[in-house]
Amino acid sequence: MPSLIRNVNQKDGPLRISIHYEISGLADGPPVIMVPGWTLNSRLWDKAVPPLQERFKIVRYDPRGSGRSTSTESAEYSRVADAEDLEALLDGLGIEKASLVGHSKGARICGVFAMSRPQRVEKLVYVGSAEPHGGAALERNFRPVASAWAAEVKRLAREEGLEAAMKRLQEGNLFGKLRSSPDGMRLLRLSVEGYQGADLLSEVVPRPFDTRKHVAALTMPVLVICGASDPFLDECQYAAGVLPKARLKVLEGCGHMPMLECAGAFARELADFLGEPQ
Repeated sequence: MPSLIRNVNQKDGPLRISIHYEISGLADGPPVIMVPGWTLNSRLWDKAVPPLQERFKIVRYDPRGSGRSTSTESAEYSRVADAEDLEALLDGLGIEKASLVGHSKGARICGVFAMSRPQRVEKLVYVGSAEPHGGAALERNFRPVASAWAAEVKRLAREEGLEAAMKRLQEGNLFGKLRSSPDGMRLLRLSVEGYQGADLLSEVVPRPFDTRKHVAALTMPVLVICGASDPFLDECQYAAGVLPKARLKVLEGCGHMPMLECAGAFARELADFLGEPQ
């Protein structure tokens, strides 16, 4: 698996970042970039990639702090920093414009990238999360619950150590369906391999990004895919309803990880959308 090496200027000085990626499919096909969610790596897409390889050039990578990419407490962990890594990856691979597929936190990374660099995004696919998400306007919005859970994991890492934090992470109900079978557990283990919790201990203040000020840039076609039992279904429905060229696909029998829980249906929806003429 090759890697992109880039020097990042931070408040405390320069930092060398390594972003590991994998390319498959048609060498000259339409490029599709796949971004996994928090704590996850590029293996998340193992079941989704094969049906796409005959038609597209697939680039999947490990965001900083996960998989085989740089994991250090000295780095900034934010959607802004991740979007900069994504831009550097596109530049390094000579890709001017691509379709983006992001899951959970990866969906929010893709959203920030698309809002700040819309000229570089052909199509956008949100999986299990979306921007804009509606905020307090949604009574059953799960985002505050998830934020509180993430804050608790960070507190445990700092006060009781990474082992306690990792145990709390594994208890998260977002992965509940996968933990119900041996094969699901195997897929989950592969998808979280390499995560060391460096972002939980980082003291670098993450740069904010106000999606409300930039959401008008999302004029490209958008597909929002969500499992029917995903706690983030509300925000996915909201985004699909307010974006001008968005549509929502709810997959029955799936939770937060549809690319693993209902791989066939997920891959078909993804391939159909990416292959549609604009």
